[in-house]
Amino acid sequence: VDVLDDLGVSRRKGFSSALTTAIDRSLWASGDVCLGVGTNTLKLVNPDYTTKTLLAGLTPDRPLSYAAVGDRVFWSNGVQKGVVQAGANRSWGIDLPGLAVAAADAGTLQPGLYQFAVTYLRSDGQESGSGLAGTITLASAGGIALSSIPVSTDATVTHKAVYATSVGGETLYQVGIILNAETTFAIREPRMGASPLLTQFLQPPPAGEHIAYQNGVMLVADDARLYPSEPYAPELFDYRKAAPFLSRIAMVAPVKGGVWVGLEGQIVWLTGDTPEVLDFKEKADYGVIPHTLWYGDAGTIGDGQGIGETAAFFASKRGLCVGLAGGRLVNLTESRFAYPVMDVGAG
Repeated sequence: VDVLDDLGVSRRKGFSSALTTAIDRSLWASGDVCLGVGTNTLKLVNPDYTTKTLLAGLTPDRPLSYAAVGDRVFWSNGVQKGVVQAGANRSWGIDLPGLAVAAADAGTLQPGLYQFAVTYLRSDGQESGSGLAGTITLASAGGIALSSIPVSTDATVTHKAVYATSVGGETLYQVGIILNAETTFAIREPRMGASPLLTQFLQPPPAGEHIAYQNGVMLVADDARLYPSEPYAPELFDYRKAAPFLSRIAMVAPVKGGVWVGLEGQIVWLTGDTPEVLDFKEKADYGVIPHTLWYGDAGTIGDGQGIGETAAFFASKRGLCVGLAGGRLVNLTESRFAYPVMDVGAG
């Protein structure tokens, strides 16, 4: 039964038959895409409730967090991560290639110091990051022969881009594109660079426990750090821009004007136009129960003035809360009901 606010009792509604038994946790849907996990396998749920296997071997007892960006659904569970697009799962971001081996070769390049780097290219145009550039000094006029260029094991990578500076230069420009399987490339003559390397020192995201997308930036929470992606580049991250918190992050919930961040012992309102300029304001000195986030209409609480505005509903350690746009926090049940605090829940 349900006990009502006036202490009356009404019979609780019964249960309906399951439409699919293939999903046992982490059910999520947005638009016409429905995903879930069954027997530690990521599955796509079809409109007729049949399922399609996308990826087996997920870590047991790890809830998935999802974020939709256009026709892509990003997911992560703290150990593994990926992207579901066009009914298939693929990698989220591309691992960085290692350095190639450079040696002097025949050519017409001027003597002096040159830098070089390589990136991976996915079939959809996504480019990987690149680490510290390699260097070579030509003692006399000649060329640069690159060998042992790493081959990506990512099935979605089809090509590699080769970059180099002019003699004594600091900006790496694209000098060629080769197939992923190729391991050599030669630069034998000066080339006018038109495409600079824009992804140097950028990486794919860590496998965070909670992810969200807000104003063109993907947010990934890994332990006590919040990693923002580059603007409108949800697969490229600069780890130096991570925001540290005092304890493990339990929730990341963007709403209009900012982001609600739930910690083990705090609820924080986070604002800032860019990831580098963040403003933290503590709104409660108690924590959030992970994976209880649910989005709903703000007009369903209080005086109803927030009709049509999205609010974040979640379970804190002291009651059911609503995080409203603009940074207003409402605890709906703290003064009326105390429930046992659990390690994890579901919204």
